[in-house]
Amino acid sequence: MINKFLIPPGFKDSLTFDTFIEHQFKNLIINSFRENGFSLIKTPLIEFSNNLDNNTLALKTNKNQKKLSIRNDITPQIIRIASSRLTNKKRPLKLCYYGEVVRKNGSILRPERQFQQVGAEIIGSESYKADVEIINLAYDSLRIIGVKNIVIEISAPFFLDSLLNNIKNLKIKKKLKELIRHKDLNSCIEILDNKKLIDSFKILHSCTGDIKTKTTKIAQLGKVIGFEMETKRLLKIANMIKISKNDSVNIDLFELQKNKKYYQGIKFTFFAKGVRGEIAGGGRYNLKYENNEETAIGYTCYMDSILRASSFENKNKKILIPFDTDNKTKNTLIQRGFTIFKVFDEIIDLKSETKKFGIKYFLDNKKVKRL
Repeated sequence: MINKFLIPPGFKDSLTFDTFIEHQFKNLIINSFRENGFSLIKTPLIEFSNNLDNNTLALKTNKNQKKLSIRNDITPQIIRIASSRLTNKKRPLKLCYYGEVVRKNGSILRPERQFQQVGAEIIGSESYKADVEIINLAYDSLRIIGVKNIVIEISAPFFLDSLLNNIKNLKIKKKLKELIRHKDLNSCIEILDNKKLIDSFKILHSCTGDIKTKTTKIAQLGKVIGFEMETKRLLKIANMIKISKNDSVNIDLFELQKNKKYYQGIKFTFFAKGVRGEIAGGGRYNLKYENNEETAIGYTCYMDSILRASSFENKNKKILIPFDTDNKTKNTLIQRGFTIFKVFDEIIDLKSETKKFGIKYFLDNKKVKRL
């Protein structure tokens, strides 16, 4: 018999101080984007299933009704809104958002099936400066909430995709993808018989590491592989990313895109040293909905990972006070950083009662005392 108090794998009740911190962090990130001209929007929890991918929790509907699912990502909803209700708004369109998402299955790095997304999108601008703005604002927002030792990884999947598209032998292509996942350049070269492809694979593999030391290699991409305009664009973006000395920007072009049909331009991922999985990510993609098509650059952070990465310390001070404490005293305590906790019974031993509630401070004759 199933315990009625159990919840499904990948879900949890948030009962700790982290719940309050997540709320604060979300507000700080959203405020950061709003201060930079992004409009906050709110999207529904339920969508028609055909608007989402396969990793969704479907809802039961009647046979004659369209299938419904709980959203597993907010970006597709932004695409729907930008391509319908906001299609006549002047571009670039700058939107930010937050909300819970639910996924049918978790992953090894993110077993959680429900978590909060916070993000922003710039829609309708092809300028590389839009990419720079999103990356810099994303970085700044993570710094605001105390994330340290940030590593930004830049990639551009279209370089590698173009090379793999030239390989017609499906068996060899499959083997190459397996070797690329393991960063095994030597084995890739062994099964390639085209000098141009070999040179292209070598230059892509050499563009891995600190982006400041790879600008010369990146500049060679246009001559060896093509995409000269995109190469120049990548260098411009790299030169305008602003980070502190304790953080870094890396580049990795020898990487397969997990979702090949999604990103058409640069892709970026944020990591924090010592933290499992990515804490945020985004990139440039083509926004398509019915007959509308335009370019966009977006960013999403995952609040479950953010909480693991933040260096924020719990400095909240809760204090137990008698119910009849006057307003002046209460306001003074709040200004000093205390969270007041009033008791309703007539308490004789405040110290003992404070221990029972697991509180460190109590008010005794208008004086703050600590256990």
